[in-house]
Amino acid sequence: MKRNFRILYLLLPVLAMLGTASCKKDAAGGKGLPTVTRVRYLSKSDTIKDVVHRVNLDSSQTYDDHRVVPFDSTATEGRLGTQYAILGTNLLTASSVSFNGVAVYFNPALVTDNSIIVSIPSNTSTVQVPFGPTASNKLTVVTKYGKVDFNFSIAQPPAVISSFSPLFGGEGDIVTITGTIFNSVSGVKFDDIPAQIVGTPTPTSIQVKVPAGVASAHIFVTTPGGTAKSAASFGFKYTVYDDVLATGWGGQGSGGYDGYNSIRNYKDATHPKRGTADISVQYTNSYGALQLGYGGATVLDVKKLGFTSLKFSVYGGAGVAAGARLQVVINGSYGTGSLVTITPGAYGDFTIPLSSLGNPATISEIVIQSYGGTDTIYVDDIGFI
Repeated sequence: MKRNFRILYLLLPVLAMLGTASCKKDAAGGKGLPTVTRVRYLSKSDTIKDVVHRVNLDSSQTYDDHRVVPFDSTATEGRLGTQYAILGTNLLTASSVSFNGVAVYFNPALVTDNSIIVSIPSNTSTVQVPFGPTASNKLTVVTKYGKVDFNFSIAQPPAVISSFSPLFGGEGDIVTITGTIFNSVSGVKFDDIPAQIVGTPTPTSIQVKVPAGVASAHIFVTTPGGTAKSAASFGFKYTVYDDVLATGWGGQGSGGYDGYNSIRNYKDATHPKRGTADISVQYTNSYGALQLGYGGATVLDVKKLGFTSLKFSVYGGAGVAAGARLQVVINGSYGTGSLVTITPGAYGDFTIPLSSLGNPATISEIVIQSYGGTDTIYVDDIGFI
């Protein structure tokens, strides 16, 4: 027992010091009700809206950038994952800080009677601070001597697109976009073409119909937090030409062959529909063609690869008259070709079922042939869906 008393005697001075320190901290601060006068940035991540990102000389994409910007004196609203200083009076004995009813961590060692340093957790944190129209928009500080509410809203963070499925498809197909912070989504686009939202979106999932005119495009989701862009582009099951011919096609250093009765430039930059290049085709007689033969080592098995249609885009150039047509042929089966009508001075997008092109079991050749005219066309985004 004597040993226990000795330990107690040794601890008494330490406990007395701690008690004195606590009393000193309370004594150093005001004992009145706390007040909050403003909230100040310590660091800031901001959204720069509607930034034009140049793709090439003829096209651009507009979406938001998210950047760290210089400190600002006063924060008019809070952002997730950002650090702030709460300024006011009688704050030294703070025991709780909450945003929209959710308590957040703060370091007591960084608290003075006139400021509290606090971080609003990010959207990936286990602690989630509410935002949006149903939030209370209140910052609350509780001290030993009372509490104070301060009007302070939380901005919705930018949406994050993590994936979409399927990765390719045609007009009217349903695409499911998954990600986070899709709250109050106001629009979805494939590049600059609006898509119809199907059903009721959730904060992590949106379903849309593929709009007409889409060959290959990035997906953009717009919410109150800004506009997010998908990392990957929506497109074909198999691409024959985007800005270059795929390996094995057309004899342009990749196997296969091309021709006939036409002048072809596979790196033309006059009218790219997307990207930086198109295929210009100047027909030299009324039966000239853009002929693309496949010479790759891997057989393009239609059933195995799931091909259902050929898809491509054509711009009507010099010499193209209203109502001009082209004949589309697969594997040299001219008896089962399909006719399409092109537009002078504009792109048209064409999706032709393989059932209309002879139901080929494999793909070895694509022909886009003049149908009685001598004109110039520009072809882009060729592939199978």
